[in-house]
Amino acid sequence: MRLEKRDLSNIGKNLKAYRLELGATQKEFADELNINHQNYSKMERGIYTPSLEKLLEICNSLRITPNDLLLDNREYDEYKQEIFRELDEDILDLMREMKVVEEIRAKALKAKREGNKKLEEQYLADIIGLYVVGGVGSWEMADALYYNRLDKLIKRTSSKVLKELEKKLN
Repeated sequence: MRLEKRDLSNIGKNLKAYRLELGATQKEFADELNINHQNYSKMERGIYTPSLEKLLEICNSLRITPNDLLLDNREYDEYKQEIFRELDEDILDLMREMKVVEEIRAKALKAKREGNKKLEEQYLADIIGLYVVGGVGSWEMADALYYNRLDKLIKRTSSKVLKELEKKLN
């Protein structure tokens, strides 16, 4: 396997970043790998090519794949971590929101079952109020209600047309 100069530079940058994550000095990590400290330093600078066996040993020691060392840079890894961090926060926010809304929905369903229309409507208004505050969200709510109504009308009309066509075919 022939490594290009670009690959050596990437290996060096990435190797240094992974070593620093471990909190090890160059000497400590070189000793762990049983290689000369100067040669290890040259690897991080991209001027020394480790053997394939040594490269695999380094990867095993760092618990990474050879591809992790060959990537152009670790910015993509940092980007992925940020995206997942944001996704985690979004999921937690969604879970908190669902908990609040589902509790109110459960109360509204209980009121409905008990025939308490006034209390049911209050709980439903509370849910709507979560999304329409000071006019913010009014358009989204109005559009959602309107498009939901259109969807029902289209489905009902489609069902009627389909039934009429089935009658004609029979």
